[in-house]
Amino acid sequence: MNTLINKRLTIIGVGNIGRILLERLLAVGVPAEHLAVCDNDPARGEAAARFGVRAVSLTDEAACSADTLLIATPPKVVPEVLQTLDGRLHPGQVVVSFAAAVPLARLEALVPSGVSVVRVMPSAPSLVGQGMNPVAYGASVTPEARALVEALLATLGGTTVVRDEQMNWCVGLAGAAMRSVLPVLEGVAQAGVEAGLSAAEARRVAAQIMLGTAALALQTELSFDELKALTPMQTIDEMLVSRLFLDAARGAKEKIEGLEGKLWRAENPET
Repeated sequence: MNTLINKRLTIIGVGNIGRILLERLLAVGVPAEHLAVCDNDPARGEAAARFGVRAVSLTDEAACSADTLLIATPPKVVPEVLQTLDGRLHPGQVVVSFAAAVPLARLEALVPSGVSVVRVMPSAPSLVGQGMNPVAYGASVTPEARALVEALLATLGGTTVVRDEQMNWCVGLAGAAMRSVLPVLEGVAQAGVEAGLSAAEARRVAAQIMLGTAALALQTELSFDELKALTPMQTIDEMLVSRLFLDAARGAKEKIEGLEGKLWRAENPET
């Protein structure tokens, strides 16, 4: 963790993902004076400042000179951010984009040579250090930059290295997956309420069952069929549910591919 504590980081965009990054970095001991936040919405900047973190603009030296810049803006804003920083970035810095639909090639084309570029697909459970955040490394990433990014991702939970062309799949596999899974948890919790449990206790029971199931999948080598056999009673159409979640992941990928194409055409209308 010393890899992070001794670095200066600027978080650009303090919406859901930016706030998660800020809270996790502070939680693991990164000094507030080593952090800066930047957001076009003054209210968000002021909210971040309440953590003792500086609110800066993109043109401030504090933002541009950071060792690492974490871009957590909407996808369509990323090119504008990097264009604003053009001429201020320098070799040795690390730019980490948490935006979907912005490929590494486009990011690398907008930064000077020698700047390490990384893409991460964030997930909301990172707020409690239990996320799954796939990462794709650019061609110019140095061993030092990679070590820094690994330390950053360790504060958020788990990760897996993927190719850039796999990132659109990662929206449904990680980024949006919690939204797909939550209705299952919600339904089990509602059953607990109907059984007479308090809403809080029903939620705890449902969440622990989901947590325990995930632990079985992670900590054993049992196949899915073997795991199912541990609880013989079948209560749902398992094939239907499996297909539902597979289709959800495919649908998320298609949506991001559509957004990526739209953004690209907007910048290059003749292509």
